[in-house]
Amino acid sequence: MGDGFRGVSADRDGRFKTAERKLMAKMKFPPEFVTKVDMRRVHLDVLRPWVAKKVTQYLSFEDDIIINMVMAELEKESEPDPRLIQINLTGFLERNTGAFMAELWKLLISAQENCKEEKGKIIKGMPQQLLDEKQEELKRINSELQDRARKIQEDQDRMRSIQRDKEMERERAVEREFELQREKELRRRLEQEQEELRKADKERGSDAPKERERERDRDRGDRGERDRDRDRDRGDRDRDRDRDRDRDRK
Repeated sequence: MGDGFRGVSADRDGRFKTAERKLMAKMKFPPEFVTKVDMRRVHLDVLRPWVAKKVTQYLSFEDDIIINMVMAELEKESEPDPRLIQINLTGFLERNTGAFMAELWKLLISAQENCKEEKGKIIKGMPQQLLDEKQEELKRINSELQDRARKIQEDQDRMRSIQRDKEMERERAVEREFELQREKELRRRLEQEQEELRKADKERGSDAPKERERERDRDRGDRGERDRDRDRDRGDRDRDRDRDRDRDRK
């Protein structure tokens, strides 16, 4: 009929199944593969970041093709065979494939165990490890936010303290200026009073000779008065004595 070959899928080609069985017989698989996982009960979207992180870690670069391939293998069947997935990934992840699949399947088992049914509706589960990591991340973010808020508060308190110190310094400066002005005024008054005292002393000093002369005049007048009083007393005594003599003669 023609020169070409009529193609068949690998799943329908018995040769591939035989090859897979031979590989499975030679390979060692993690004990977790014994547990079947129903992907309809697993929230696969939350696993994509973890798959991307692990693939990038193993390859030292981000490879979207392998990441998409892993997710496609998980979504291909409702209960995929982890051994076949490991065989398909070995050519890409090489010696890291076993460790990768063991960890991936543990996460899938945990997600299946966390699946819930409410009112006949299935709520897909998420791996407990990823939930715990998310909780830790939220705690870390919350702690960082609290630290940042505390630092902001401390900065604000420090700025307010600096502002208060500046205001207090301005108040002290105003008080010092007031005291200086008051001291200047007191000194001015003191100098003014001292000047008035000097003037008064000077004026009193110029009137002193006149005052002393007046005092000498008063003293001379007092002595003259006393001398006149003595003379009058002496004359009175002489007259009295003369009268006594005259009476004695008679």
